[in-house]
Amino acid sequence: MHKWVRSVPWLLALLGLGIPLVGTGFVVWPVVVVWLVVLGFVWLFGRHLPTTRAQRIIAALVALPVLFLLAFEGGWWLIPADLARLAIEILDRPTEKAVPTV
Repeated sequence: MHKWVRSVPWLLALLGLGIPLVGTGFVVWPVVVVWLVVLGFVWLFGRHLPTTRAQRIIAALVALPVLFLLAFEGGWWLIPADLARLAIEILDRPTEKAVPTV
């Protein structure tokens, strides 16, 4: 799978936060800032952890109910990004020479 495809969930997450932010006239900016901080920690520390494909699929599956529980705090906006991450992990079949992503 192309390397740029792995950035689609991150772009969807930013878009999912940006649309409500602009659509409400920046009223929800505190919620968006909290989610951006959470996403920043996930991106910063998550990329340094060696994970297997199964662990990444489980993480995406665990994130879905958490985002549903936090729906009224903005979690609803990140569900499309999580579903994209899950779809990419499921559809990306490892090859014999594939190196685990770090």
